[in-house]
Amino acid sequence: MMRAIVVDDELLVAEQIDRMLVHAGVKVLGRCVNPHEALGMAAELQPDVLFLDIEMPELSGLEIAERVYADKLDMEVVFITAHNQYAIDAFRVNALDYLLKPVMEEDLERSLERVGRRRQHRGGAVGSGGQRTAVAALFGKFTLHMDDALEPVRWVTAKCAELLAYMLLQSWEKEVSKWELFEVLWPTQNEEKAGINLRSTVSRINKTLRDCRSGMALASVKNGYRLALSDEALSVDAAELELFVLGAAEPNAGNLAYVEQLVLRCSRPFLQEFDGAWCEPYRKRYRQYFLHLGQKLLLYYEKTEAEPLKALRLADLLVEHDPYDESLREAALKQHHRFGGSQRAAAYYEAYAELIHTELGAVPGDTLTALLRNLTD
Repeated sequence: MMRAIVVDDELLVAEQIDRMLVHAGVKVLGRCVNPHEALGMAAELQPDVLFLDIEMPELSGLEIAERVYADKLDMEVVFITAHNQYAIDAFRVNALDYLLKPVMEEDLERSLERVGRRRQHRGGAVGSGGQRTAVAALFGKFTLHMDDALEPVRWVTAKCAELLAYMLLQSWEKEVSKWELFEVLWPTQNEEKAGINLRSTVSRINKTLRDCRSGMALASVKNGYRLALSDEALSVDAAELELFVLGAAEPNAGNLAYVEQLVLRCSRPFLQEFDGAWCEPYRKRYRQYFLHLGQKLLLYYEKTEAEPLKALRLADLLVEHDPYDESLREAALKQHHRFGGSQRAAAYYEAYAELIHTELGAVPGDTLTALLRNLTD
């Protein structure tokens, strides 16, 4: 998986490029709005590519790039600029590419392709230490990206994708019985027919993985299969979310960019394209993990009082996932009051009251009503 750092003194631009990179399957190691911190961050985190704004006060992107090359840091540089006139300067310092603001998705993809080709040509490993990486997304449409590939792996059948998604949700290297897989994927078929379909699906998955030069495979064991990783590094969004939540980790200044990225990646519907009955328990579990992490991040925003717009957006996002949870509504009501005062808070409360009256024949709870009164008095 390709790794990047974004440096731009305009926070909104840095956040936009961060989101676009995540959408393209790139791991954003960090973003920086202070150009003086950029070189240290790059030296410490060793990304594959550094996205640098050229026009920054005090220390320009050109100067940072010159120091990167002087220090022999092994990374590519892609410049971000509002003016075409800087193109010559960009290539003078051996930058790989430059992007014009506002950055368009197709231009970013072109740059990422160039980075991938340059790293391959130079024999530089995309990822750490030459180890191949596989990145799976179970939130939203199920995808598997190998290394820095922009296009996900294409499966022969929908059952191939579903079986691999199920195996990724088990403890890796755990043996899963064939009878469990029959029940999950072919519940209405007899054992003989389900067995034929399972063997065929496993064979197709393994051929697809081999064609991608992946060391990952579904390995046959006595009465089932296990996910064998060989020497491949595997990253799965659901596993990262679960590890963070169950490990009782807290958002802080050091991991903020990672937590924000994780919340963004996990905000989409879980197992979106699958409709088997097996999905529901997993959807409930990971929805709770997502809400738990989202609330922790919202609490961090509230404590630091540094990101009012982010806090408002996050509060509304959490409510979208559970519109009738009044603890989430209380957090959102506070953010709407903070952002728009008493009038906005009252309008938000009234919209919620109308929703639950129409949908549930209910009224807002006493705690939420008392909170509105305290905020607007």
